Amino acid sequence: MRETILGYSSSLAISAMLAVLKLYYVRQDTYIEAMLALQQAQVGQRKLRKRVRKHHKAFSDAQAEIQNYHTALQARRNQVENAVRERNEAQARMMQMTRERDKAMRLAENREAARVRALFQAEIREEELIHRIVELQLDIHRLNNIINPIPHPVPANHEEDPSEEDQDDGIVSNEESEEYL
Repeated sequence: MRETILGYSSSLAISAMLAVLKLYYVRQDTYIEAMLALQQAQVGQRKLRKRVRKHHKAFSDAQAEIQNYHTALQARRNQVENAVRERNEAQARMMQMTRERDKAMRLAENREAARVRALFQAEIREEELIHRIVELQLDIHRLNNIINPIPHPVPANHEEDPSEEDQDDGIVSNEESEEYL
């Protein structure tokens, strides 16, 4: 309607009035458009606030979950540190036990070697003592024969010469033993 009024006017007053009306309508249109834009902005703002509230809850939940993850991560770190510390202590104990075992094994080996040496030396000493006993027994027999000589049997035939066996058998007769004394 505005365009038709403006298009048919011929007088200057009407033209001025139409220009004023045009400005009023333009201003009115601008005001209405501004009000509509404002209402749309308010609706959009309400929607955004609603979304923000909705997402703020999700954001708070996410922050709480992240905090829980950090707490769980710190607990895992502590567990790992404790496990590493326990493993290191166990390795140290195992190394100590290994050293003690090796020391005990060396001691046992040394004792076994000493036992074998002692047995070997005991056998040697036993052989020496047996040999010495045999020598001493021979000395005792010899001395016993000197002290208490065993008389030779009288040969059945006195005219015959005593045999070679009787002459040099190493046994000292009574007469010879008296000569020594």
